[in-house]
Amino acid sequence: MFVWYLQTSMSSSPVPISRQSLADGTIQKLARERDGDGSSVLSDDDLIASRRQLIPDDYPDDIWLFGYGSLIWNPTVEVSDKQLGRIYGYHRRYCLQTRIGRGTPELPGLILGLERGGCCTGQALKLDRSIAVGELDLLWKREMINSSYQPKIVKVHLDNGTMINAVTFVIDPKSPSYVSDMSMDEKAQVIATARGFIGTSLEYLERTRDSLIELGLRDPYLDELNRRIMALHPDADLK
Repeated sequence: MFVWYLQTSMSSSPVPISRQSLADGTIQKLARERDGDGSSVLSDDDLIASRRQLIPDDYPDDIWLFGYGSLIWNPTVEVSDKQLGRIYGYHRRYCLQTRIGRGTPELPGLILGLERGGCCTGQALKLDRSIAVGELDLLWKREMINSSYQPKIVKVHLDNGTMINAVTFVIDPKSPSYVSDMSMDEKAQVIATARGFIGTSLEYLERTRDSLIELGLRDPYLDELNRRIMALHPDADLK
């Protein structure tokens, strides 16, 4: 599927983000090992405190999530319903530099975040109230591992005409990992080459584009990045 990635990858195999690798602390452990002194990686207590600021332990209802990137194709949490939806006031952008998951300190990768302005289509994911808070704690271990995002409640306009409140993760503009001044060609070059212990930035782009297309959605921004990567690296096996 990713011929170019396979030809240029390092010998070690990626560690998938899964329920097990999150729950048993594997992802946090690897992140600390690759993050210098590991001081930016939040502890379990810090993660729970962050989640409680948004959703208390005794939250009585179902909880919806809004996925705009990897949550669509690898949610890791137990989902009871999925609906297409759109949010307003934020747009999907490659604006988060990653030095651990899909990059290294020497060659940081890029992943998606939500920046202010515009709108974003994606998928709303429902967590049943009986397990919702526990599932959020698992999700926090993934999304809030180093506090580069801000968890928010946003209004999602579903395709069926209803509107719901959902948890999502927007970029923290104060984070040292926030990228605001990189050109499209620079982003394309980073995405085409960066790799971390989770996998490549290229795989992240491919799977996000593919998942949106399967849902009947297209993102011109992602399509343009894909085009530029193909121009920079014509040997890459991209669609």
